[in-house]
Amino acid sequence: MNWLGQQRYNDTDRGPRVAWMVTYADMMTIILTFMILLLSISTIAQTKYEVIVEQFTGERVGNLHDVQEAIDEIIAAAELDSDVDTDLDDDGLTVEFSDALLFPTGSDELRDEALPVFEPIRVHLAEELDPHYGIIVEGYTDDVPIHSGRFASNWELSAARAIHVKERLEDAGVDPRRLSIEGYADTRPATDVDLLHEETVAELDDDKLEEVRSANRRVVIRIDTMPAERIEQLMEISPDYEQYHPDHREDDDDDDDEPDRSGPFGTD
Repeated sequence: MNWLGQQRYNDTDRGPRVAWMVTYADMMTIILTFMILLLSISTIAQTKYEVIVEQFTGERVGNLHDVQEAIDEIIAAAELDSDVDTDLDDDGLTVEFSDALLFPTGSDELRDEALPVFEPIRVHLAEELDPHYGIIVEGYTDDVPIHSGRFASNWELSAARAIHVKERLEDAGVDPRRLSIEGYADTRPATDVDLLHEETVAELDDDKLEEVRSANRRVVIRIDTMPAERIEQLMEISPDYEQYHPDHREDDDDDDDEPDRSGPFGTD
């Protein structure tokens, strides 16, 4: 076979082997376009964004990790690991207190035994938590109907306990505009056992029933980044919140990309 024939053979032979790349490139382009479209119409929770940044860069954005570590040290020092628990995920930081630690049965007044751990936690949140984080206090009860002249139902009791904790945080110095409360009574069980079903309750022995009810009686402090709209509202009142607005952070990033044209004595 002469050279021209060999060249024609090689070109023909190579064609089918690379033809799949055209289809593959088209498919990748379509997928990329689709992902960009999804990103353009979606919003990423700020706390989730902070977690993603830390996972990819190793750098911490915000100070939820530092706050969690400090609270864990407070819990360990008070030897109350079984009564107070922290958890940090894409939805923010939660600090969960058992009801038995914080409140007597049927009451919304804090126990004296809770002060050694609750007081330093609330002070730390007031002094160290970055101001762009909002705090939601959630109150929960068990399914036992309340018999009290002060509270007509467990709904009122759960809300009153959340309000009491909220007021303590406010007294410590947390901006009340960053605080909110939620009361759930017995409608959000802490375990997989739902005591609102009578058949489920009938299947449990007394010890297991009390264990489940004890887990359901709790107060949760939930910390997450406030929406940008809320930060904008607070910016109108106080300039302290401006640096935490997403647009402000983007401007800072743009400024970092610009070369420094200043000399040793100021701008050249």
